[in-house]
Amino acid sequence: MGVLAEFFPHRIAQTPFVSTSGYKTFTESAPSFSAWDGSLYDHPLTRAAIERFAVACSKLKPEFVGSKTCKPNVRKLIETWPNELMTWPAFLSRCATIFEMDTTLFVVPGLDRNLNTVALFPMKPAYTEIAEYDGEAWCIFHTYTGDVMAIEYSRCAVVSKFQYMSDFFGDGNDLMGTTLRLLDAQRQAEEQAVKNGARIRFIGKITGMTHGDDLNKKREKFYVDNLSSSNYTGLMLYDNTFDSIEQVKEDRYIIDEDEMSRVEKTVFRYFGINESILTNDYTEAQWGAWYEGRVEPFALALAEALSKANFTDRERQNNYVTFSSSYLEYATPESKRKVVNDSIDRGVMSINQALDIYQLPHIPGGDVRMIRGEYYMVDENNNIVAESGGHNTGSVGLSDESEYDPPDDQDAN
Repeated sequence: MGVLAEFFPHRIAQTPFVSTSGYKTFTESAPSFSAWDGSLYDHPLTRAAIERFAVACSKLKPEFVGSKTCKPNVRKLIETWPNELMTWPAFLSRCATIFEMDTTLFVVPGLDRNLNTVALFPMKPAYTEIAEYDGEAWCIFHTYTGDVMAIEYSRCAVVSKFQYMSDFFGDGNDLMGTTLRLLDAQRQAEEQAVKNGARIRFIGKITGMTHGDDLNKKREKFYVDNLSSSNYTGLMLYDNTFDSIEQVKEDRYIIDEDEMSRVEKTVFRYFGINESILTNDYTEAQWGAWYEGRVEPFALALAEALSKANFTDRERQNNYVTFSSSYLEYATPESKRKVVNDSIDRGVMSINQALDIYQLPHIPGGDVRMIRGEYYMVDENNNIVAESGGHNTGSVGLSDESEYDPPDDQDAN
């Protein structure tokens, strides 16, 4: 079990599942989850799609929002690294890969002797089942080394997709049918075509009776004279020893381009990706759509799961984990300029947040927010209650017929 033994020995030793007393396996989830056999990850196209998603998720930034006195051990993990073996990019990449491959991700806590969370581990078990003990759901992980670990389900962060049949697990990937078989057939056909190219290329007919050793000598002489690198003329000649020489024509049975394109698009649709994203040749709009459709939902789900696993219901009202990332980092300079110009003088973002968009270092005092002076705060009756600087001006009426019109950006600049 390796390093996990440092955090789980007491959970294994005290597991109630060593006897049948009070132990019940949920009927609908036994067995309800097993690791994918690896075929999906073995094909270059599907592996590239999964890896591209994992790389994008690895750039997410974990943040702890809430009181500094609430779960300081969890805050430390969020602000440093999840466990002693992983950085956050490695952790998130691993989580994303397991999520795509197994359609169910478990993040289990490493616990100290006081049952405080001191590490977070993405789990890739050989087999997992959910059991009930004393009215509570438990996760039982069977590792590839043969060990068994049990921990309360409420302590685990669980993220799944394709969840239909089970209340706990995703239903697994369903791409091993015709699609991957065709991709694999294409790969084998291309490999066989290369091998065939190194085999027999000519058939020669020799007149009369020839001894076996002489036949081999004639074959070798024909090769040296005509097919080896010593023949630099490009002209093939042979004497009347041979009645005829006929070139072997190869028939390559491969999927045509249109059919291959259809198969690849099936893979792209399944993983919610396109060739431009896969080859890093995307536009700003393509990246934004892919980020919002694939990366951001996973980030939200993982953040919610980690918050639920590490905080009580009362603590979660003001304390939670979140992952942030801005696809504006991939925007054009013109788009970045427009976002910064439209946001920084309205108090939407601070100076340092604007610098993040340009991937520039923060400056001292850059966490302040600026608001243009011609803006006012009004109540529901259109009465001015404060100037943009936050100073109370009293209740000054601002009628509907007011000619006040804030200047546009060009006038303001």
